[in-house]
Amino acid sequence: MKAYALDLRERVVNFVRRGGSKAEAARRFDLGRRTVYRYLAAAQAGTLAPKQSWGKWRKLDPEKLRAHVQQHPSATLRELQTAFGVSPNAVWVRLRQLGFTLKKTHQISRAQRGATLAFPART
Repeated sequence: MKAYALDLRERVVNFVRRGGSKAEAARRFDLGRRTVYRYLAAAQAGTLAPKQSWGKWRKLDPEKLRAHVQQHPSATLRELQTAFGVSPNAVWVRLRQLGFTLKKTHQISRAQRGATLAFPART
């Protein structure tokens, strides 16, 4: 989720400083009341601007992942996880965002796999 713009934060703080209530500011600007309190505390501390970390790829750079997958097209999720030091789910999500699809290369056929992996019946 992206941070709200600096001008909205300033308008909320100015509204409350001119005598508006915090609850009214939350309703008027369509924010949570806790958000209004955070903006007021940030304004007192002098750090009203949003954090700069929004929108960055923190651990898994998409271009590095794309280049790695093109160099190693048969790499599994576990191998990619080890190469980048992230969870398999993070790799999976980024691959889907980049447009890569699942490649199924099972050693056994689907019919054999179903019988092999079936759980024993309850008694």
